This record gives sequence, structure tokens and C-alpha cells, in this order.
Amino acid sequence: MIFFLTTISEALLYMCFALLMGSYIFTLFPADLKPKIVVPKTAKIWAVAGIILFSFMPLLDLVIFLYDDYGLFQSLKSIIFTFEVGKSWLFMAIITLILGLYIYFFDRKTAAIYSIVGIILLFVLIGGVGWSSHASSIYPVRGFLTHFTHFASVVIWVGVLMVISWFSTNTENWLRFLKWFHIVALYCFSIVIITGLSLMTFSMEWSAYPDSWMLSYGQSLLIKHLLIIPLIGYAFINGIVMKKKLQKDADFDPRPWTRIEFFIILLIFTATAALSQQSPPSNLAHILSSEGISPLFALFYDGAVQPSLNVQFTPEFDGVLLGFVAFLFLIVSILSFFKKMPPIFSFIMSILVVISAYLAILLSVHVV
Repeated sequence: MIFFLTTISEALLYMCFALLMGSYIFTLFPADLKPKIVVPKTAKIWAVAGIILFSFMPLLDLVIFLYDDYGLFQSLKSIIFTFEVGKSWLFMAIITLILGLYIYFFDRKTAAIYSIVGIILLFVLIGGVGWSSHASSIYPVRGFLTHFTHFASVVIWVGVLMVISWFSTNTENWLRFLKWFHIVALYCFSIVIITGLSLMTFSMEWSAYPDSWMLSYGQSLLIKHLLIIPLIGYAFINGIVMKKKLQKDADFDPRPWTRIEFFIILLIFTATAALSQQSPPSNLAHILSSEGISPLFALFYDGAVQPSLNVQFTPEFDGVLLGFVAFLFLIVSILSFFKKMPPIFSFIMSILVVISAYLAILLSVHVV
């Protein structure tokens, strides 16, 4: 139950950051470079409250663990003032309260300086997230900077996408919006990929990636990577194809398609949140001995669990066939836009892409 709550709360934490960042970024652009955007003040206040609440959830497991021996007050005091994760939460709570007061008193100000101050406060909060990250605990400087850059790039990219998808009241100037957002998205996505791969090396060697699939950590990581496939498909639709569509049909509403892309990102956030709750495979043999293999991986392997197990990726007919099926689902997902199919149909095809690709990989592995 705690795992489920923590995973969902962390995914929602990312959403809160994205909402606030996106709302501030849009205020920096003139009206002729964006549709009309209306982010209610109450939504921002709820996002601020969400940052305090959802960032506390990882501490809840520690509170429950210490509660029987020390009681609630002493447990909270010890965690917040002794543990690094507690100190980082206290720091974030203070900055978040400042941000909340700032929004309450200055939300209606339109000068760029007010948005810049808000963005700076959000960057400080992102620094708090980086401080408590796994990467920072291993490499205090390099890990912190990598995680900070990774998370900041995600929040900027997803924040703009989230706000345009759910808080735009019309589709005017959408082509002009795409011109600058396409550049922002490309830069952010590139940085996310580079820093994400770097963060992987903090927990495992590249050669150990297939072996990590035996663990819940590796399963979450694999699913996260597979979800990037349909995400790239929607980036192609919303970033390139959409321009040509709007040039021919100025009345076309692109928002349903950006919302589908947003839902794929939400699934990636959920996989990322689940990933952060698992033991990284820095010592694979020890984790296999103490925790065993992942329940998902157990569906494809029913042999004895030994610390010396290794995974070999050897494509066979079933795996290749399913890989081809995944490719077909991806093509259908993209073609559904041209055939004017409902966006939900494309989303279902995208989920089938991930499922087929996942089965293709797991049916092509051998444990030795």
C-alpha cells in the first residue's frame, strides 16, 4: 500500500512542478506567440500544496518504521532533522511556502520579472529534489547536477505541454506557438535523454541492463524506456505533422492530440516514480538473494533463483514476430491521425505498442 501511495504521489509531484513551470513560461511570451492561456490561481495554489504533500510521502515509510519505538512526534523530529531526505523536505517545504505566498500576492502581475522570480523559486525547489535524489547520495556534486538538469528539463518541456493541453481556451496562434515550442522540446528532450542515460550509469553498468530486468527496478526501467517509443510518435505528430495540418485547416483543434501525448508522459512519470521506490541493481547478486526476482519477470522464468543468474538477449521467432507487431501498432497509431480517427484509438494503439515490445523482449531472453 505504501509503495502504491508513494509511486502515485511522486508522479503527481512531477505534475505539480510542471503546472507551475508551464504557467510561468507562458507569461514570458507575447500574446501573438501563443493561444489564450488561463491557469486559475486556485490551480497554482493546489499545485503548491501538492509539492509539500507529495514530497513528504517518501518520509511516510520511515515514520511508520520508527513509530512503534519512538512515537509520531519523535519520529518526525528525528527524520526531518537527522536524515538527508528529511532535511531536503524541510528545505522544500519552506521554499514552497514562500512560493505559495508569492503566488497569492503577485499572481495577477503581468511584468516579466514576476514570472522570472517564480521560475527561480521553482529551480530552487528542483534543487531540493536533486538534493534528496539517489544520484546525489552516491555522487554528491555530479549526481546532484545531473539529476537537477534532468528534472529541470523534464519540468520545462512537460510544463509547457501540460498547460497548452489543458489550460488553453482557444487554438489561435498555434502555428506560432509550435515554432518556439518545437525548439524548446527538442533541446529539453535531448538533455533528458543524455542526463537520463548518465543517471543509469550511477546505478548499473551498461552491460548489466539486461540483468536488471530480473529485478523490479529493471522492469520499471524497461517499461519506462518502451513508453518513449509512442512518445516519439506523438512528438512527430504534434510537432511536425500538426504544422502542415494547421496550414491546410486553420480550424483544426490540436488539443486532443497534445493531451494524448501528455497521458503518455504521465505513464512515464508513473514508471519513473515506481523506479525510485525499488532497489537499484548496484549489487545484483545481493538483491537476488534477499528479494528474489521481479513478479513480472517470474511470469517468463520459473527456474531456480540464484545470485549468479545472468540474462542473455537472444531474439527468436516469437520475439521477432511480436517486435514486428509492435512496429505495426506504432504505424497504425500514427496513421490514425491522418485517417481522422479519434485520439483515444491512437492511445490504445500506443499501449499495444508497449505491450507487444515488452513481450518481444521478455520472450527473447534466456537466463543462464
